[in-house]
Amino acid sequence: MRRIAPSDVLTLFFLIGLGLLTLFYRGKIPLWHSLLLRYTILLGLLFVLILLSKRQIMGKGGAFFYHFSPILFVIVIYQSLGDLIQYLHPADIDPLLSRIDFFIFGVHPTVWMEQWIHPWLTDIMSFVYASYYFLPVIFIVILYLKRRMTEFNMSVFVLTFAYYVSFVGYIIFPAIGPRFTLAHLHSVPLEGSLLTDLVRDTLNALEHTKWDCMPSGHTQIVLIVLYLTHRYERLLFHLFFPIICGLILSTVYLRYHYVVDLLVGAALAVGCIIIAPPLYRRWQRS
Repeated sequence: MRRIAPSDVLTLFFLIGLGLLTLFYRGKIPLWHSLLLRYTILLGLLFVLILLSKRQIMGKGGAFFYHFSPILFVIVIYQSLGDLIQYLHPADIDPLLSRIDFFIFGVHPTVWMEQWIHPWLTDIMSFVYASYYFLPVIFIVILYLKRRMTEFNMSVFVLTFAYYVSFVGYIIFPAIGPRFTLAHLHSVPLEGSLLTDLVRDTLNALEHTKWDCMPSGHTQIVLIVLYLTHRYERLLFHLFFPIICGLILSTVYLRYHYVVDLLVGAALAVGCIIIAPPLYRRWQRS
């Protein structure tokens, strides 16, 4: 185990955990056979990549695929959660989250923000919201192209750790968000140009997992990206900072999240930043 890359170890244990969870709740999960098969295939792929990397016979293309394979595993695992989370709990926790928001602010934030809705602002918010899917990739690609492999491997580990932590949150605290649960209170439509429609329709089509509201993975991951860019790529930090500020705001403006989701996501980001780097260094030294 000590010879396996830390990011691969995270994926290995997370896949095993999901497989065991699927077996335990198989009586409630209609597609549990398919789900378990997917996790088994992913485990097989992971072991093949590990073996090939240790034998150093992958070539440049294979090495590139291996180094970026954590992205593939994160995406496929995330998509699989749509066939798992909805069957693990009798009800979502959206009512609790909306009550917490209302208790803190005296109003539902997504309803209050309707006074600021404008088509051009909705377009901007849609653009920065979608940037979430590209900011981490842009950052680690730049590190890879610069051959800064020490920083690259550390960053990939921290981000992979953070993604899996957020997935655990989705499993424990299923919520679909105010765009669904508070739709009866929203009186102003989020209308924009074709950009807004494209982002919304694309995300709805690709996002198989709808129970991904708590914590706000968008907030958690981009704050970690902000920390990593400040540490390793200051130019990117200055470029990303205004985008990330807008992105966090967009999660409420576009009605994807309650504010409490953002607060928990920010707290988890701090926790991941505190825990993951020392964990990585300890693994590397052992």
